[in-house]
Amino acid sequence: MAQKMNIVKKLFQGFVLDKIKKTDWANGSTNPLVVELDATEACDLACPGCVSEDIIANKGRFSNERLLSLGVELKEAGVKAVILIGGGEPLMHPVIGNFMRYLGEHDVHLGITTNGTLIDKYLDTIAEFSSWTRISMDAATQQTFDRLRPSRNGDSKFHHVVNNMRKLARVKNGKMGFSFLIRTEADGFGIKPNINEIYAAALMARDIGCNYFEVKPSYAYAGGIDHALVVHSEERMRDARKEVDRLNALDTDSFKIMKAINLEESLTGVKNAQNKNYHRCPVSELRTLICPSGVFICPYWRGKENFRIGDAQKMSFAELWNGKRRKEVMAFANPSQKCMFHCLRHESNIEILRIIKDLKDGKDVDVVDEYDRFI
Repeated sequence: MAQKMNIVKKLFQGFVLDKIKKTDWANGSTNPLVVELDATEACDLACPGCVSEDIIANKGRFSNERLLSLGVELKEAGVKAVILIGGGEPLMHPVIGNFMRYLGEHDVHLGITTNGTLIDKYLDTIAEFSSWTRISMDAATQQTFDRLRPSRNGDSKFHHVVNNMRKLARVKNGKMGFSFLIRTEADGFGIKPNINEIYAAALMARDIGCNYFEVKPSYAYAGGIDHALVVHSEERMRDARKEVDRLNALDTDSFKIMKAINLEESLTGVKNAQNKNYHRCPVSELRTLICPSGVFICPYWRGKENFRIGDAQKMSFAELWNGKRRKEVMAFANPSQKCMFHCLRHESNIEILRIIKDLKDGKDVDVVDEYDRFI
């Protein structure tokens, strides 16, 4: 049976509970466990409605030397996992291969979100060191792919990306996923629906050799709220529901169907309000985002100056994390007032606060056997 993502369970791993127990929550953690990293803001695709369009326009990136030294700093800080994300396309950075290899050889787990066009360039390194590689596809056919994920030079990348995924499937040590973002006319930008290809895309993912297929809702700026769920028509969502329900039959031990945390809300059109009655974000003490344009407390606030804790181009990671500015931003970023969007980490925040209270009260907290550093 297809399953909704469960990131809360990961909090009950021994190393996470130990981190929660040792953290002085009044003053903040000594280091994050996970870092999301935009190595570059460049991208070789020109997807309509890209949420990072303004950032990509900057075309910033870390210098070769700074990216490699940053890898050393993250390892020395005690970071357990790094997710290459964007921003731009992470595999476009000139020394990303060296960076990935350094992390892998020094027991910093690596996750990659990519458009898949450059997998072949770093195939051996990704196969050896990536714990998971998630490829954004959103389509089962070249026609739909070319509409939603056109290249900047006008050449279709569909078959190239599919072939890259097949190559990786044959040699990978970690997992590989096929990401499908639901799009309809409601997204704007002249986008045509891709919902009739959800099931076919899952079949393609299984045939390619993916370990999982992930179906996700789309987001946009709406009603004065960043990262709001796009409200699609009831008719489109009924059709999408039929496709998503068919996916359950494909779920096996070797091929998993993953439903994004907010997928059900998008399909039903029913807004389940998140009552954020807490005033600090504990997840932001365990995870952070590093970009060429600055370090931000979380991906929701990428590019927003009020949530920027410093510049990793000019400062060491230790200086950024332990500096006065981060403490000020964390105090400013009151989730009950600032985070009006539907946050994927809301349930994790509630659980961390509960764990903190239980530990303070001397209660036992059960530990799970799962080992996944990407909390």
